[in-house]
Amino acid sequence: MVPLSKELLDELLGLVDRLTMQHRSTVSVETEDGGEAKVTIKHEPLLDQLRAAIWSEKRNRPGAGGIPSERNVIDSDALEQYEKISRQITRLYRETTSAAPFASPTQNLRSWFVAFKMQVELQKVSGEIVHEKLRKVGSMVAAIETKLNPPTILEITAPCPRCGVTYGNDKDGVYRRAVVIESRVAEYKSLDNSRARCVACGAVWVHGRGMRQLRWEIDQVEETRHADANPFEQIIEQDARLGSAIGEVRPKSEGPS
Repeated sequence: MVPLSKELLDELLGLVDRLTMQHRSTVSVETEDGGEAKVTIKHEPLLDQLRAAIWSEKRNRPGAGGIPSERNVIDSDALEQYEKISRQITRLYRETTSAAPFASPTQNLRSWFVAFKMQVELQKVSGEIVHEKLRKVGSMVAAIETKLNPPTILEITAPCPRCGVTYGNDKDGVYRRAVVIESRVAEYKSLDNSRARCVACGAVWVHGRGMRQLRWEIDQVEETRHADANPFEQIIEQDARLGSAIGEVRPKSEGPS
């Protein structure tokens, strides 16, 4: 069995690599025939992406260099986040080594990991500390990815197929549709980073398969509802759908208009 610290170190190294090195990810995309295919995407280091995001698109667009006010436009939120993460990395480095930190957060983070890994292998660091550093570095990755690729929030109009509730209050107290999807659709339109949750019963569907499962469950509930409806209800429902399709029908006015 692989020691717990080795597994944690491998996971920690993966996070450090995403922050400081070019890396690749594989996502599942739906093909035209309804199947699935794997697509590999290459990413620049997250720290480099965040630093590049500091300068706004307005500054980098063609012809923007002629106006001083446009040359100086920056994304202050990206700058603040970059400086905050740089300070966190510097603190990690200083906690582990007495050497002077580098000017680059990338160099500091990679040097920190080498020194930290050595301490773990010499059993100078407990598993709890490794967990703590893993959470800290993981929060850096999550913060940058949220900034670069913020989630799109979608509300499903159908009731939750698990509990049947249509509306509910989310964790912030906002009254909304019960089933809410948080999606980060990549450039290849993959649903790998999608997550749906019912704010009423807490049911969760994740990634592409989860999204397809949610759609299937909603369809099953609709089919069952139509099968159980009595003829009078079906007539009323069909009439309502017809009315909404052709527009509002107003009563005939009496007398001259």
